[in-house]
Amino acid sequence: MLRGNRKILFSILPRLRNKSSGKREIKRLSHRFTLMFIQLMKTAYSSCLLLACFLLWACGEHTQKVEFKALPSDGIQSTAITIDTLSCNTFFSNPTSVYIINDSLLLTFDDNRGDKMCHIINTRKGVIMKSFGEWGKARSEFIYPQGAYLFEDSLCYIYDFQTRNNVCFSLTNILQGKPAVKSIIAMNEINYDEPMTHRFYKVYPLSQGRFIGFGNHPENRIQIFNSSKLLNTYSDYPILDETEENNWSIWGNMACFGVSPDEKHIVITTRIGAAFEILSLNGNQITHSHVRGFYKPAYDIAQGAKPACVIATPKTILGFNALHVTNDGFYAVLAGPENHYNELLKFNFDGECVHKYCFPDFVTDIACITLKNEILWGFIEDKENEIKLIKSRI
Repeated sequence: MLRGNRKILFSILPRLRNKSSGKREIKRLSHRFTLMFIQLMKTAYSSCLLLACFLLWACGEHTQKVEFKALPSDGIQSTAITIDTLSCNTFFSNPTSVYIINDSLLLTFDDNRGDKMCHIINTRKGVIMKSFGEWGKARSEFIYPQGAYLFEDSLCYIYDFQTRNNVCFSLTNILQGKPAVKSIIAMNEINYDEPMTHRFYKVYPLSQGRFIGFGNHPENRIQIFNSSKLLNTYSDYPILDETEENNWSIWGNMACFGVSPDEKHIVITTRIGAAFEILSLNGNQITHSHVRGFYKPAYDIAQGAKPACVIATPKTILGFNALHVTNDGFYAVLAGPENHYNELLKFNFDGECVHKYCFPDFVTDIACITLKNEILWGFIEDKENEIKLIKSRI
């Protein structure tokens, strides 16, 4: 376009030398260049508009405000299941995770039972074989542990929110009476580009010596790292609340996090209100897949917390609990305003609810579950407020 304009300009220069026609030529030239400038601005505006549309499309729905729509009560396949209660030689108070080690052994985490928090249970004998994970300030002890995570059926990882240590225990060594601690990874020893100021809520082990951490700030919402360096950070948040810091906290505080065994999917569910996000995991790359909102979050703010930390109030509709992620979907309890604490829902990775499992009426809460070969193990609370270990086929 500019080369063409230069030709026009040089073609009229001889006529400008004639004084009688100079004014008319200047006026005509000014008018023509004005039209050309307007056309150029229109072209630039169109290009910018197309670029903006492309960027909005590329960012996807996770940059949009999430709409809330209650899960329909009809149209979902439902199954009433029977459960077997297993007697044990001890009591449980606050079990938050359970894992299958083998056909006869389970691993559970209960941070409100005695001086140790992890327990290996022999389900055939109904006894605790070994307990480990002690409270304290030593390097391999815990002040504010964030749950236990079984990896490759023989390693147990516990992350401490306060010390930021991720401690690995060898279950093989524990069962054989050998030293329990295999390794300790300190978050402050990892080589970050900038100082790490925000803590994780949860840290999960991944293959190839990697870990994935979940926080409540864009700097560390999801991070993948190994024992020496940061590998990737994912910072985007679906919008459940217009106040930015509150929105971060809804996706972090009291939320549940899970990774599929094949390490292809990440699921995050909220407890303040009800929503979930599904992300795709490819190596160290994380991309948004789906988000669904069911109940709008209502909350208070914990006094003095920085960044803001949302907490439940009497007006809060409690959302998801007991998350368990498999290779073909995920299971979770969605309490909601009707208090469906004894119903376990299964969702596929398109975000659709595909099945509902109804526990017996005496079950008032499902604390945590695990699944393997269609056998479900879990901890439930009954009408007498007793915590019981259960088994079922689904």
